[in-house]
Amino acid sequence: MKLEKLLEFLELEDPSEFEYFENLADLMETDMEIEPETMYQLLEAVDMEVMGQMIENYFSEILNALPEDAMEMYTLLDSVRLAFVGMAKHLEEERDLVLFADELTRFRNWYSLYSTVWVREIVKEIPREKEVPLRDALTLVRMEQLGGEKYDYIFEEALDFEMDQYTVAFADLVQESGGSSERDEELEALDLPGIEYTDHIFKPEKLH
Repeated sequence: MKLEKLLEFLELEDPSEFEYFENLADLMETDMEIEPETMYQLLEAVDMEVMGQMIENYFSEILNALPEDAMEMYTLLDSVRLAFVGMAKHLEEERDLVLFADELTRFRNWYSLYSTVWVREIVKEIPREKEVPLRDALTLVRMEQLGGEKYDYIFEEALDFEMDQYTVAFADLVQESGGSSERDEELEALDLPGIEYTDHIFKPEKLH
């Protein structure tokens, strides 16, 4: 998807207008495939302090929608929240934005398109099961809370999402240290591979 088409879908004239909770919700929940390159072009113009707050609010909505017994899923999503909020608030280099765009895209596509949650009807007859992405399972939870049909939710197959090790370490460290030189020294001590511009991690200069 090209940036122009994404902006049209979001009903925005310019990426700098991406500043409201509804913008992020629309971005995260669309059925359309979004490439990391397009996400990067969008995020280039977004106020990252505002982005961090939008992510915090959006993930709070997700976490509040989870059933009380879905503790493993809660832990997974909360760790993703911490990583994204940390990255958004502490981007210092171009490669940080590349990683942020790549990881946010990968999570978005998993959350709305490729994750697998089984939902089973709670009925006296033989219950039916269906497979839905995590996004749709949480929609059913919200509808159930408003008096809709009741389901059992099986999240085990949706616990397969992992963030890049470098991304998680970066987000954790910047929340603790807040200093770029200190961050670089600690990352180097962890002996992580860092970012590599491959077919999966794009080169920003190719976008302009």
